[in-house]
Amino acid sequence: MEHLAVHLPYEALLRGPVHYGWMYQYERAMKYLKGKAKNLAKVEGSIIAGSLTEETSHFTSYYFASKVRTRKRAPRRYDDGGVAPTYAVAGVPDIFSQIGRLGGKSKEVWWSSEEDAHSAHTYILLNCTTNSSLSS
Repeated sequence: MEHLAVHLPYEALLRGPVHYGWMYQYERAMKYLKGKAKNLAKVEGSIIAGSLTEETSHFTSYYFASKVRTRKRAPRRYDDGGVAPTYAVAGVPDIFSQIGRLGGKSKEVWWSSEEDAHSAHTYILLNCTTNSSLSS
C-alpha cells in the first residue's frame, strides 16, 4: 500500500484532475455519435451528415414564429398554463368540478361489497361541507 502514496500524486501531476482520466465521458460521447450513423458502410460521413442535420434543425427553429412548437420550445410536461381546468356544470359543488389527470396504469374500481361502496358514498355526503345543501 505504500506505493499508492507515491504513484497517485505522480499520476495526478501527469494527467491533471482525476475526472480527465476517466473514459466514461468519452464513451458516452461516442455512443451518442454512433447512434447518428445510419449508413454503416461509411460511418464517418454518416455521423457528419447526422450532426449537420441536427444543427440545421436546431438553428432554423429560431426563425419560426413563437407559436410554432419545436423541440427547443416544447411546453413543460405538466404545464397547464397556470389555469386549472374545471367543468362548468350548474348545481355541481366546486369540489367536484376539478378535472384531474390520470397517472399510472388504469385500474378498475373494486369494492369488496355493495355495503362498502354505500358507506363510502354516505361518508362523502355527510362530511363534505359543500354538500350540506344536498343532505338537507
